[in-house]
Amino acid sequence: MPMESRGLRRPISRRTLLTAAALAPVLSACTTNPISAGPTLTTGVLHSTATGQDHEWAIWYPSGADQSSNLPVVIVLHGLGDTIDAVQELGYTTQATTLIKAGAAPFALAAVNGSDLFWQKVGSQDAGAMVAKEFVGVLSDNGLDTSRMALTGWSMGGWGTLRLAEDELHGKLRAVAAISTPCYPDYKFVPGPYQEVLSRKLFETGNFYTHPNRLTDLPIFLACGTDDPFEVGNENFVIILDSEPGVLQPTREFGPGGHDADYWRSVAAAQFAFLSEHLA
Repeated sequence: MPMESRGLRRPISRRTLLTAAALAPVLSACTTNPISAGPTLTTGVLHSTATGQDHEWAIWYPSGADQSSNLPVVIVLHGLGDTIDAVQELGYTTQATTLIKAGAAPFALAAVNGSDLFWQKVGSQDAGAMVAKEFVGVLSDNGLDTSRMALTGWSMGGWGTLRLAEDELHGKLRAVAAISTPCYPDYKFVPGPYQEVLSRKLFETGNFYTHPNRLTDLPIFLACGTDDPFEVGNENFVIILDSEPGVLQPTREFGPGGHDADYWRSVAAAQFAFLSEHLA
């Protein structure tokens, strides 16, 4: 079984690595589209020096808010084979709207296409730097308060969420929520089918599991379906976090579901309630 977001996008094959471009990252002309009775969507393209690629991005401002509102932001990292379109397909914008209408402090959602780079450095392409430096710069340029950020993602995006929280975005996040994440102390424990897309080199370069001390004082939400091959690893990671001095006891959601979109939709309400609480 490929580590993909089943029901959203087909799995993507490993691409030939691109040479980094010499140009500094710049913003394409943006488009802003009001969505009836919902958030306002702003989109653009990030021309990344860190990856040498163009990355489409999107920001969803809650109804009645815009670039002048100085809102906090939840950055969403998609899974392997997905794109920023999955943010709406998984109901994330709906959950944010529901929370805000119920009285939660307003916040924006933001996402950027990350290809299949596992949100880290792969060869000459550095998707971690693309997010932490270039995309965060995009968010600031679009009026968001980047001193109040949270990070979330599913599958490959869960891996990126925890890895970035320990590394490039260490100390810069209010909270994280990692969903259906590959969590293992050693590559030999990664289920065989998933080793086809998560290579040993990728794993050993970006593995967050063995550095829990880098997550001290950070509110953490972990969720994984009990039929997901990654569930045991997530349960064990919770034990590691619970025993690590200075690490807050993570909120955990381990219930029925697999490694698929149905499960990710089922935990979205709890996921965003947790994040919004820590952005308030």
